[in-house]
Amino acid sequence: MPRGGAPGVRRGHLQLAPLHAQPQPEAAGVLCARSRAAPRSRPAGPQVREVIDMRQTLAFFVVALSIGTAAHADAPLRGDPEAGRSLFRTECSACHSFDGKGFPGWKAAHPDRPLPDLSNTAFLVTRSDEELHAVMTTGMAQGERWIPGHAFASLGPLDRWNIVQWLRSRSLRVEDFFPSVAKFTAKEFQIDSPGSDRLEAMGIGPDEMRVVVLTAYRGSRKPNEPIRLVPWTPVELDLLKASDRLGHLTFMDIQAPRTGEVIHVGFAFDLDGKLAAVRVRHDDPARRSQYQAYEKALSAFVGQQVRTATQLSAPRGLSDGVQWAQVVSRAVSLSAEAILMFEKAERARTAFDL
Repeated sequence: MPRGGAPGVRRGHLQLAPLHAQPQPEAAGVLCARSRAAPRSRPAGPQVREVIDMRQTLAFFVVALSIGTAAHADAPLRGDPEAGRSLFRTECSACHSFDGKGFPGWKAAHPDRPLPDLSNTAFLVTRSDEELHAVMTTGMAQGERWIPGHAFASLGPLDRWNIVQWLRSRSLRVEDFFPSVAKFTAKEFQIDSPGSDRLEAMGIGPDEMRVVVLTAYRGSRKPNEPIRLVPWTPVELDLLKASDRLGHLTFMDIQAPRTGEVIHVGFAFDLDGKLAAVRVRHDDPARRSQYQAYEKALSAFVGQQVRTATQLSAPRGLSDGVQWAQVVSRAVSLSAEAILMFEKAERARTAFDL
């Protein structure tokens, strides 16, 4: 026993009871019963109540978030194109005209207020749905004013989405030409010499020598994930791999032979400079067969090499083949020279890469 007659044995910090101090069975039963008894309830202090309130609030937000996520997953597509077409005619056509090109006299009358061509696929594919919706809400997008002086307060949010979807329904898509595309760049190039000299020899004027070139890249993309427009900045461009490049794409308005109708056409080129695909935008669903006839005539030129301004040969058996060859040659020559400008810019950008 330790000195001082203490009934326990101290080993380190552990106090052990002596054998004679062990409880008897009856006492042990009482002790076990007491140990199983619920502790006395005490009034919750302010700190305890605060913790409980925080837990309840957190639980509420978790439930709300899960409900919101499920609702978003089941949300329908935003906007109705047919309703958007009617709204565009009543709310937007006063300046943009029914076809979205804008009235010819607008630029002369308002030189300080540029009016975008809403029928131009190159313009639409480089703007997100949210940007188009925002510009109708505030008149602003991408840090600049697109609609000077006013916004469309008379249009509700759904009205704006309807118009956005109508514009989208009229636009060609990058994936129509490159099904495996995951991202793309877009840049407007001013064609300079010697390309401009070659184009002038074909009767193409200097005011036509600005062309937007889209360059498609493969990559991983989740189902229903939108194709990403890569900003034309050094950091973003450095992340792209030349080995992932699929080809180039341009959009042109051309005049069809015989009918004289102006049609909006997309021209896709592979990396070797061959014309890989042609698509015609269908502006009027009722005239689908006519657009298909145009597309069939244009597709007869697929496979021809176009590295620079070139006069294409008329395919055999194509009705009005010579006239089609003249029209297509102008469009693909502009495209080819603009693609050369892209390649020139790439060489300059990567000149010092290891």
